[in-house]
Amino acid sequence: MVVNSTPPEDTALPNPDRPHRPPIYAVALVVIGGAIWVVAAAFYSIEVAACPTCADVVVAPGIDTTGYSAAAIRTLAWDALYANLYVATIGLLAIVIGLTGFRRGERWAWFAIAAFVAAGILTAVIDELAWGGWFTFLFLGLPPLVGLVLASRSFLRVPGVDGLLA
Repeated sequence: MVVNSTPPEDTALPNPDRPHRPPIYAVALVVIGGAIWVVAAAFYSIEVAACPTCADVVVAPGIDTTGYSAAAIRTLAWDALYANLYVATIGLLAIVIGLTGFRRGERWAWFAIAAFVAAGILTAVIDELAWGGWFTFLFLGLPPLVGLVLASRSFLRVPGVDGLLA
């Protein structure tokens, strides 16, 4: 008869080697943020694919496109579709990282999601500068930013140091 000599892990005592898990609502906000990126890219891609020569769909509102040829508008439509592919891919990566490493409390995932949030904020700034797209931040940047802030306490703990960010 083999007896397991390893005592059961006491979960009541803090283990500095084990990562701290973020709250579930923080993970949910990050995943929702990634899903919003995927859905937004899909809907805009469908709109562009439905009418690749419609200047009002492909070009930002307020830009005069009277001098643009149909070929130029089609080229801009292809550019928009490629950009949406990247946006959807980043959203899918955020979902996967959020459901795996971020949920488990791994530090690398916190920094990866921080890069995702920075991309959302940068997109919002560029949109605001281009055509007043402040709403972009509300949809693409705010949910993952709130999730990241809510999870920061569990990710920014320093092992072995009591009271720091506790």
